[in-house]
Amino acid sequence: TNGYRQIHRKMTSPSAERSLVSALIPPHVLHIDTCISSSFVEIQDLLSFHGICISLPADFFVKLVGIADIYSSSLEAFPFPEMEAKTKSILHLRVLALNCLTEHYSQLWKDAWNPCYCLDDWTKHDSRLRRKFFRCLNSQWRHTHALRSDFERRQALVEIDVLVALILGLDLDELISIYRIQFPVLQQHERDTWFDAKGRIVFTVSKGLPNVGMPRKAISGDTSYGLFTPSTHKYNIELGWEDIRDVREGIVTRDVLDETQPGGPQRRTIEYHAPFERCDRENDYRVAWREFERRLGHC
Repeated sequence: TNGYRQIHRKMTSPSAERSLVSALIPPHVLHIDTCISSSFVEIQDLLSFHGICISLPADFFVKLVGIADIYSSSLEAFPFPEMEAKTKSILHLRVLALNCLTEHYSQLWKDAWNPCYCLDDWTKHDSRLRRKFFRCLNSQWRHTHALRSDFERRQALVEIDVLVALILGLDLDELISIYRIQFPVLQQHERDTWFDAKGRIVFTVSKGLPNVGMPRKAISGDTSYGLFTPSTHKYNIELGWEDIRDVREGIVTRDVLDETQPGGPQRRTIEYHAPFERCDRENDYRVAWREFERRLGHC
């Protein structure tokens, strides 16, 4: 347990959004037998393998072979091809930015640092994606080096799906077919997950994200919301997603009790900035595919 490891949930869940659920954990963190962790001699191999494991093609592999419990022997069957240096750099940066959320990952960031990270960029232009994120990176981990908005984290995962598909020799139609046929729950969530103008999820049907965003209908007695538009200023009101989904300009506020921070529960206000939009994963795959083909020179 002296190094960083990949950890995954041992039991798969074919009926869930994803079957293979994994993350990176820092040194000296222990776990029980419902999970399995894997250590690597080289940090680069850890990041490459984890990038594959969190991708849609790897999840498809798990579904295809019908693995119920993922043991070490199961991992040995996973594809783990050699990668070109540029491909590896793009993949590793997204893996690090998704996982290095606290100072416990600062050494991993430092050990994996590559100056090429500063030359990277998103595959699409969107106001909810920080263009300066890549330019401001350096070898010393900082709080701003992690992807924290819902929209940016989703985009990083979309780009990892495309990268791994390219690495494994799939084509775009095959990746989209895998998504359409094997991931109906993910499709359902994509169709009814809405982001605000700042990249925060304002509403989602995903059961894996409890208490994220607003409820579909206003909850009687819950007056923790506010609505501020050019024509409306209301405080302490009941609101649901169906009440505000068509708001094109303004801010919806929500007062919450945050119990995730040191020092005990704290009151804070969440803001949802209109307008609210959904994402199109298939279109995002197409855009990312064209851009990565251009960058990496794939035919």
